[in-house]
Amino acid sequence: MERCSAFPDCGGCLYLDMNRNDYIEKKRLFIKSAFLNQGIQIEPEPMLSVPFGRRRRATFAYKNGHIGFNKTKSNQICDLTACLALLPELSDLLPKLRELVLKLKGSGDISVLKTTFGIDMCIKESKPKLTLEKQELLSAFALQNNLIRLSYGTEPVIQRVQLPFSADSFLQPSVEGEKILIDLVLSHIGTPKKAADLFCGAGTFTKPMINAGIPVKGYDIAFESLSVIKNNAEKRDLFRVPLTSNELKEYDCVVMDPPRAGAEAQCRELAKSEVPDILMISCSPKTAARDVKILQNGGYDIKKIIPVDQFVYTNHIELFIILKK
Repeated sequence: MERCSAFPDCGGCLYLDMNRNDYIEKKRLFIKSAFLNQGIQIEPEPMLSVPFGRRRRATFAYKNGHIGFNKTKSNQICDLTACLALLPELSDLLPKLRELVLKLKGSGDISVLKTTFGIDMCIKESKPKLTLEKQELLSAFALQNNLIRLSYGTEPVIQRVQLPFSADSFLQPSVEGEKILIDLVLSHIGTPKKAADLFCGAGTFTKPMINAGIPVKGYDIAFESLSVIKNNAEKRDLFRVPLTSNELKEYDCVVMDPPRAGAEAQCRELAKSEVPDILMISCSPKTAARDVKILQNGGYDIKKIIPVDQFVYTNHIELFIILKK
């Protein structure tokens, strides 16, 4: 593998110096340990991996002209001129972003996303104030770099394409990883009479299920797919107002992809329900193990845990978990 000049200072990729087999075993043991802490012994399936260098989104921190990721175990910024983990189009943007933050001054975060239409960018400052001068600077940057949208906070400064998601929406980190997860959902969901897609976000799994002829309803507080799935959706804060066991009676399958914090409140209701099948996607083995323990106490069995390595050479791992009542 090509040597990264920022390694090991950069806190992004932690295991670039490990050989492939040792790296995979390290992640496997990390998953097993997270579940063992909840008293659950598991044996994960073989890991499905996304090629390195295919990340389509990133959030860079910037401060006083420095831009990059935080240094390992530090809040200091590791200056980056390129990033091997990202798609080349995003990595190539880094030198231009450094010129921009020198003019912006201050501190904040810059999120970049490579979409099928082009690059979408969002700036969030520690002390937000969109002056006319700053608006002109950002507009010029967007035009010079052919961005399809540049947002300041959640408000577009310039938008050349109408995107089906807002600037702060969550999308899977790579196209390849998204396809793996969608294929796993569709290959294991069977033929439910009606499915619920909890924490559906931009409809990553809702839309493929609809296209596959599966009756489904999506739920999310940050709901971005309303225009796509229309009547098959409801805006709802599942952390504060989870679907109750009574509401879950109409579903014979639940798909859920909660954020890193997990879905504790929703799992407590699921544990009291009679939903036969649950397909859980989680980017945190720690919270996944906690939630699975709740479901086990309610009568669910783990049938399979499939690791998906979307965050290559980092200490993050995605899990696809199949549970049955």
